[in-house]
Amino acid sequence: MSPSTAKTATRSELEEWLDGFIRDPSFLEAYPYYAAILAKMTPVADPSVARMAVSLHDGRFYLHVNVESFMAEPQYLRGVLLHEVHHVVLGHLTHPKFAECEEPELMDLAVEMSANEYIEEELPPAVRWRAYSSIGMRPGQSTIERYEILVRHLQGTGSRPKPGAGEQGSGNVDDHRHLARGETSAGGVAQTALLVGRAVSEAKAERAAKRAAEEPPPPKRRGKRPPPQPPVTNDDDDPNVSRRYLVAGRTPGRLIEELSETTRAPDVIIDWRAALAMFVARVRAPVHTWSRPSRRFPDRVFEVPGRSWAPRRTAEQRLLVAIDTSLSMTKQELEEIARQLVVLSERVHVTIAECDVAVARVYPFAGRIENVVGRGGTDLRAVFAPSVLGAHDVDGVVYFTDGEGPYPEEPAPVPTLWVLTKPQHFRCPWGEKAWLRPPRS
Repeated sequence: MSPSTAKTATRSELEEWLDGFIRDPSFLEAYPYYAAILAKMTPVADPSVARMAVSLHDGRFYLHVNVESFMAEPQYLRGVLLHEVHHVVLGHLTHPKFAECEEPELMDLAVEMSANEYIEEELPPAVRWRAYSSIGMRPGQSTIERYEILVRHLQGTGSRPKPGAGEQGSGNVDDHRHLARGETSAGGVAQTALLVGRAVSEAKAERAAKRAAEEPPPPKRRGKRPPPQPPVTNDDDDPNVSRRYLVAGRTPGRLIEELSETTRAPDVIIDWRAALAMFVARVRAPVHTWSRPSRRFPDRVFEVPGRSWAPRRTAEQRLLVAIDTSLSMTKQELEEIARQLVVLSERVHVTIAECDVAVARVYPFAGRIENVVGRGGTDLRAVFAPSVLGAHDVDGVVYFTDGEGPYPEEPAPVPTLWVLTKPQHFRCPWGEKAWLRPPRS
């Protein structure tokens, strides 16, 4: 993008520019998970911000970019992009705990310290935790811990904390106007966790596909099946490369765990009948692919992918409907569920899975749900095991449950809708949620 077009950059031009940047092999190799998260954010040209900012509107994360600023200071682009990812994944944008504070200026200082930590790329003048080590700042502290240290210093001395001699104590890398200040979106923390989970899952899948494409095919054996291949090693477990697969100094699983530890239930959970219809519509919708060479970078085939829309596979879509049989599901509730599934079965193939602590039985939906097997405890992880999802090759999961049981830490590889009898108790940060309202008497 040239300086002459910076002022008039359209969203599509800005998206292509950002996409080309984060898909550059040097950035993608060094920061694969950061690139995956940035790819799920929508960039908008915003000359009202000094450099960059992030926001959340209607379930979509936006990256506000002052294009002219980065034309003048291109050396800061990498560092500031990493900084924005940190604001998002640490919950600074969505979590109410960062809004509900008595000292907003000290909170700004704390979030800036945490957003700058673990960044080795060049940044504009920025505050670091080391500047306040004399009052107790240490590496790896959470944003709230740092805020509490700053507040204690203010209360104990009557003066605001100052940086050590020769240290940078102020100056925000980006614009904080959109960070949480009492205007948090319902379910915003869960949306943040879902963003992280989906981005990382897609990055892992893309890496595995690339690795498989680079490996030579196994030799053909006449009259015999090829021997089973060993499982793909997870790079996250390799101490020599694991640093590349951290975000803000944490594994993606740890980030999601930190977000979900204090996640509030969404203020509004829609009725399950409407949610189910919308969910099936999304499962059947076209998907985004990267199979076409980039028109903007035609000479960089297999480095910078293009974009195209392709329909999902032509075979009938398959939906797995799991019923938590530890529930005291009434006959009336099962009949109502069955009535809704009859309508959906005209559009997708529905398979029923009955599960309490283990999957009791799986069978094609035949228009009725009568007696269910189980009535034990609850373990929501069993349905998502590869042996279950892989065996039935489903495109989505709908899970009827009270939510009181362990759930998978990592998001499922397929879209998931939780239909809950107790939505206020369910803490899983990923998947869509709806309320199974009790029938009116």
